Amino acid sequence: MTDTLQNYARRTRRYDNIDGTGEMYMGIMVLAFVLLGYLQAILPENSMWRYRFASLVFAYAVLLPVLAFGYWGVRRTIKKYITWPRTGYVAYGHCGKSWWSNIAALVIALVVVVVCANVERLARHFHAMSLGRAVWMAFNVAAYAFWILFKSKEHPWKRLIVVLMALGLFAIAFIVPRGDFDSRRPEMLFIALTWLASGVATLYSYIRHTQPPAPESE
Repeated sequence: MTDTLQNYARRTRRYDNIDGTGEMYMGIMVLAFVLLGYLQAILPENSMWRYRFASLVFAYAVLLPVLAFGYWGVRRTIKKYITWPRTGYVAYGHCGKSWWSNIAALVIALVVVVVCANVERLARHFHAMSLGRAVWMAFNVAAYAFWILFKSKEHPWKRLIVVLMALGLFAIAFIVPRGDFDSRRPEMLFIALTWLASGVATLYSYIRHTQPPAPESE
């Protein structure tokens, strides 16, 4: 009985990404940071938006509109007009186990960020930026792999995307050998487009295999 309930809870969580909107939002989120990095790069050297509190205001002014568009303009719109009419609306409950799992996920994410930051700092000290860059690339591939493992098991073809993401990042690292942040813009763009492509493919598969209910006859 317990195993059945746990399986049902896992299926409920996977339902949130049944239409690929979670992956689309992840891609849009990465694109937001790509856009921020590009705009920061073209700012004049003496611009006030590069320093202190003004730089933080500038970052939020760029990120928030893009993230809001991704959530309400893309994710919620697709769910309202495509997902919910086909599969219905699911309200997610909150329980103790879910709360602790969220806390654990946050702690793990913070630990990974700290470890990656220190590895990159160490690599920079020894003039071996490739080490930090490799850790950063591996982290992004692992993030997508964990996503499909827990939220998209019903699409085995996404395992191929994990391989393609790893190969694509390796190819970019080979073409752009520099290890500073400038070299990560094409990598981040590639990661964003991979997430978006995966989400769009998931949405296409969902629409193809899930038909809206027939209207009831009077």
